[in-house]
Amino acid sequence: MRSTGVLLVLPSLFSKASTIHSEHQSSATKSYRAVGCDGHSLLSVLVFFWLHIAPFEILTQGCNSQTMKRFPNSLRMLAGLAGGLLLSGCSYLIHQPQEQTLDQRFESVADAAAPIPAPMTIRWNQHAVPYVQAANNQDLAFGVGMVHAHLRLGQMTVMKMIAQGRISELAGPVPQVATIDHALRMINLCGSGEKSLAVMSERGREWIHHFTRGINWYIERMETPTSEHKALNMAFETMTEQDVMCVARLVSADLTWAVYFKFLKLAEQPGWQEAFDYLVNKRLTDSATATSNTELNPSITQPVTHRPQADDAIQVLSQLFMQFSKSGSNSVAIHRSRSATGAALIANDPHVGLTLPNFWLLIGMQSPEIQTVGLTIPGVPVIGVGRNPNIAWGGTNMRAISSHLIDVSELPDDQITSRTETIKRRGWWSTERTIRETRFGPILTDLALFDQDKLPYTAALDWVGRQGSDEITAFMDVSRASNWTEFREAFEPYQVSAFNMLYADHDGNIGMLPAYGQPVLSQTDKTLDLVKSTHNRIVGIRSPIEQTNPFNPERGYIASANNKPFSDPAIPYAYSFSNNERFDRLTDLAESTPAVTLNDLKQWQRDTFSHGSNEIRLILLERAPLDDVNDHESVYQNLLDWDGYYRSDSRGAVAFEGVMAAAWEAYRLQSERSALMQEYLKKDENWKPVIRQWLIALPKETLVDSLNQWIKVAAKNTDEKAVWGDIQRQPQNPALGMVPYVGSRYRLKDYPAEGGNDTLFKSVHALGTDKQDSYYGSSARHISDLSSLDENYFVLHGGQDGWLKSPNMNDQTALWRRGEYIRMPLNPEVVQKEFNRFVTQLTPTY
Repeated sequence: MRSTGVLLVLPSLFSKASTIHSEHQSSATKSYRAVGCDGHSLLSVLVFFWLHIAPFEILTQGCNSQTMKRFPNSLRMLAGLAGGLLLSGCSYLIHQPQEQTLDQRFESVADAAAPIPAPMTIRWNQHAVPYVQAANNQDLAFGVGMVHAHLRLGQMTVMKMIAQGRISELAGPVPQVATIDHALRMINLCGSGEKSLAVMSERGREWIHHFTRGINWYIERMETPTSEHKALNMAFETMTEQDVMCVARLVSADLTWAVYFKFLKLAEQPGWQEAFDYLVNKRLTDSATATSNTELNPSITQPVTHRPQADDAIQVLSQLFMQFSKSGSNSVAIHRSRSATGAALIANDPHVGLTLPNFWLLIGMQSPEIQTVGLTIPGVPVIGVGRNPNIAWGGTNMRAISSHLIDVSELPDDQITSRTETIKRRGWWSTERTIRETRFGPILTDLALFDQDKLPYTAALDWVGRQGSDEITAFMDVSRASNWTEFREAFEPYQVSAFNMLYADHDGNIGMLPAYGQPVLSQTDKTLDLVKSTHNRIVGIRSPIEQTNPFNPERGYIASANNKPFSDPAIPYAYSFSNNERFDRLTDLAESTPAVTLNDLKQWQRDTFSHGSNEIRLILLERAPLDDVNDHESVYQNLLDWDGYYRSDSRGAVAFEGVMAAAWEAYRLQSERSALMQEYLKKDENWKPVIRQWLIALPKETLVDSLNQWIKVAAKNTDEKAVWGDIQRQPQNPALGMVPYVGSRYRLKDYPAEGGNDTLFKSVHALGTDKQDSYYGSSARHISDLSSLDENYFVLHGGQDGWLKSPNMNDQTALWRRGEYIRMPLNPEVVQKEFNRFVTQLTPTY
């Protein structure tokens, strides 16, 4: 069909488009829906989109298979997404965010009578950070739910729909999105959440119950829906306890799924095993946080928790979704012996996607039993990074294996069941997907992502999380822990997702615990095989306290940066870890600072030095000094003067990246590695050690000539006066702002980015000097000095409020860029003094 034909037939399709209602819609749903548009205006906008996005050859030659193959996948997906938004009505196109002042936002949480048994106070500072003070834990949970809904209801609703596999209801008839929904329904996060609710402690269930009540009480009083509800035409509905647990399981995703998606796809091609072996063997050179202690690290022959049989469906997020949800972080705990104040210190800065609103929400809580401050995830009522009067905690993702692929190709048909899922699509007809399930889990390779005819496996995914586990109670008990023993015991029921949790207390002690239920296979020596046989299944789970738990190490600090946690574990933890650079940099900084202060920790969190980049630069300059660089002297001089820091005003960083892009292309052309392996190395940031070895091996004369050529290429491709912040930009975009053209009304001003892929202040970028935006990196910061109840500091990239056009949506960005923080005290008198911008008083109705 030619493009003109596509455009002419669209008006008839508009008449078929209808608003899709949620199949899970609550009886308390409010009827907030945006108005639609007529077919002519929709057609005009679609023509505009098509003319600006589609290559000219598609418009002139038609949408045949050959031209569409040359149409980049990302643009095809954007075109489909835009078409879906258009076909469903013009709610996205005509909606304008409603700007509100700080006082107007606070009026939404004005004094009121609430269904609670005792009075409650919520204190707010000028950054819309709430401090909830309640007479009992039930009311505290209610208040926490209320402020979550006030600040992030739109974000929470979108997260709920993602967890339920209902993205197509927002995005429309985009095939890739339907595949993501298919994968999400395979994993059945909501089913896993319901099982977790069933095994949860009574106090955990009570906390979830009252948290949900607080969310719904706020929703029922809202008069204006959020921009997300309006623009995406989402039903304005209350949440259930099951919804809350579904979101909680979404953020418990196993990062190993990304490995499985990647290598199952690569397994369709020759040479994939080389890339997989490279991934696994890299572990041998990874830096470890601690050595394994046999007394604290039981032998695998010791008893482990028995894992019951289950036929419930669970499954995996798709490759595209995992790219958005992957996690990193830096954490460091300083023992009293290395602290300037004589007390323990701790610093945490998690790395996630950098859209607005922030992934994290800052909050303070106080009741007779609970007094804590820290970071929560919207819709999840526990503090993952924080401080109470006695201890502080934080952590980094372990990238540990919580799932195993099982080859079920020989499984008899009577051991495979099927179910059909109907996926509703915005502005289009529904589609159906089949999910085949086994006792090991659903068959992952049935997804449309894979070519089953080329795959050597029929792989089911067996995830520990499908049995249900009690992470909510674990973090509740962490918030109340007063010492190392209570901290460790709190994590006993914890299983997913896997984190290296760091600890510090007011007595100056520090420790680390792998918050991770490690699956044990019947053949543990085959743990790192990509796909296991049905005879090598999960037979048990090792709890966090059955694993190595380092406490007060002799060196006086513990650092973690998604690196290998232990040097020689009884069972391998992961297929791969982050490269050593961030961990080694943290270690170098700690070793070189005998008396660490809070200011030191603040500087470390903003550190942009890359040892790997600087090492390659020095190899180049020492082995290939150039006497004559012709017309490109400035590029060489910038490289010569560079100190290895990816500061926003650095010209040297630009010169290095430009030269390295040219060097990689030269390496690629002469390398005997397969194209698949080359692409894997470049995408997975493994190019630095490869290039380093190659530069050392090249004859000196060849390297001199090559460097001259690379500098010429770099000068040609980049303005020689450009600084790092010119080519690496930090956007401040809500998710709605990422849609082409019409998203501009939601976007905020970008700014020069700091940092690189391997720096402590992380800012992800592709190799080269093309101007690009960073959508993943450092997102929040926390520092605590346990010598004082009140020396706790936090800051978010962006801000607290998810209401688009709110002044608190990005008011912390200025603090973030200056290296400043918001103090979060624990002393009630100090809280009353500093959290006084607005006070919400809730009076009981019973």
